[in-house]
This record gives sequence, C-alpha cells and structure tokens, in this order.
Amino acid sequence: MFMHIFVTTMSLSMIRIFCDVAQAGSFSIGAKLNGITQSAASQRIRGLEEQLGVELINRSTRPCALTASGQLYYEGCRGILDRYARLEREIVRASRPLRGRVDVASIYSADVPHLNDLRERFRAEHPEVGIQIHYLQPKAVHDAVRDGRCDFGILSYADRWSDLAAIPLREETLVVVFREGHRLSALSCVTPADLAEERLIGFDADLRISQEIRSYLRRHGVRPLVETSFDNVDSIKAAVAETGGVSVLPQRTVRVEVARGLLATADLEPALVRPIHLVHGRDRVLPPVAETFVGYLRDHDVPAPVVAANGRPAGGT
Repeated sequence: MFMHIFVTTMSLSMIRIFCDVAQAGSFSIGAKLNGITQSAASQRIRGLEEQLGVELINRSTRPCALTASGQLYYEGCRGILDRYARLEREIVRASRPLRGRVDVASIYSADVPHLNDLRERFRAEHPEVGIQIHYLQPKAVHDAVRDGRCDFGILSYADRWSDLAAIPLREETLVVVFREGHRLSALSCVTPADLAEERLIGFDADLRISQEIRSYLRRHGVRPLVETSFDNVDSIKAAVAETGGVSVLPQRTVRVEVARGLLATADLEPALVRPIHLVHGRDRVLPPVAETFVGYLRDHDVPAPVVAANGRPAGGT
C-alpha cells in the first residue's frame, strides 16, 4: 500500500535525486549525478518537503545532513530503488543474454576465494560475460576507479574517498589470529589488554585498516607495539604461522588457514568491525553488465563461516 501511494506521488527520478543528495551530503553533487542544475535539485527537494509537510534535509550544515524524518524517508527510498534495480536486472536477464566485460579493482583482503567463487557462479549464468578482478593496494584501487580504468572497486572504509560513490557490501568482524597452540588458544575471547605484551604483526602504518586497529587498541589503554608490518594480508598470515606472532585480521581472510590447522583465531572483545563497500566514480554511470554484477555481489554476499580443523567455529569456543 505504502509503495503504491509513494510511487504514484513521486517519479523514480525524484527519488534518485533525493537519495543522491542525501548520500553525497551535497546538492551540487546530487544534481550533477542526475544531469540537472543545483538550483533544480534544491527546488525539487523543497517541493517534496512541502508536499510531505516535513523538513528532510538540514541545509544549515556543511555537508548538509538528513533530519530524523529525512533519514527515515531515505531508507525507504533506498529500498525502493534497490528493489526496482533488481527488477530491471531480472527483466534484462530474462529477455536477452548478458554480454560484455567487467573490470574490478579490489583490495587484497576482500576475501579472494569468495570473490572468485561468485565470479565463476555469475559466469556460469552469463557465459558471454568476461570478468577480470585486479588485486591492488587501496590507493591503487582508488586511482583505478577514479581514472576509469575499471568499472568499480572494492574498498574498506570507503567513506574516506570523497570522489567515489559507495555502495555498502558488508561489515567484517576482526579477530585475533595466532598459531595453533599459542597461549591465547586457552581464552574464549581476547581483550586488548591480553595483547599488550604480544609481538604484533600487522599492516603497514599508512594503510587505513592499520590505523583503525591501532586506534582501537589505544582507545582501550594499549599502546600497540607492531614488531613487523606488511602491505598485504597473505604476508601477515604467513608471518604469524612461521614466527608465532599475533595479528588482528578480518575473520573471512583466514578461514582457509584455520580449516587446515595452520592458524587459529579468537574473538576480540569489545568487537571491532571493518566496513566493505563497492565503489564507483561519482560522475560515472555503471554499464549495465557491471551494474548487474554489482547487484549479484550484493545479493549473494552471504557470511563466510570460519571453521577450525577441530570442528569448532573459529573466533571462540
């Protein structure tokens, strides 16, 4: 009932304008994404507010922010657009074969086995689509998306990139990682205080994930002493397995090593999570084949459980 009244009152183009302005926190960016002037975008949203009788956007802040009513309205609008996009993809798939090429730039720690599995499953459904995933450092992913050398990217903490539009994919739990038999194996969960005397192996200090982990430890009274650092997750996992050091990593990235008995994990308490987003240039519209693959990734991105060699779930007993 609500959706019927809503869609007959407003066009999908108006919904997109409102959502783009809300997500960007900027009338100028939202207007540019929709091919209209900033004044036109402002007038249309002002007319929407008058029609609803509520203020949706607080224009006195920079960037502009949603009011409580605006946030509720945005969530409803976003859901409508997502459902409509899925409907369009289903109609296209049913009417003609999907053809083309998709180029993706991804950070190394975005769960390579899972991405490869989804790519092969997508290609089984769409054999005339070629998909290439390039694994790069975060800055290189950003540059490839910005410069149009790929259709979209996969980044963590994507809110940092002001020139990219971010589509939420998932939030990943970070866990403490160590070699089987380490003293931390006896703990059901690990606190920051438990890591105070450990030899930590982590990401290079200039990477955002490293900054977030160090900030988390400092907030909980621990001054992190990172003995060794690397620019990629595979080197960190290898160093932990070989040296007996300890690391904090996204749980999804170690599930293969845990299942093989090479590594073990424990929950981190309080919890720490890392957001993962699909990102594309704000001034670019995704090609239909890339948009379809983005929808497929979001629709099929189920949690990837980590199971230890002894059969118990990793990250606790």
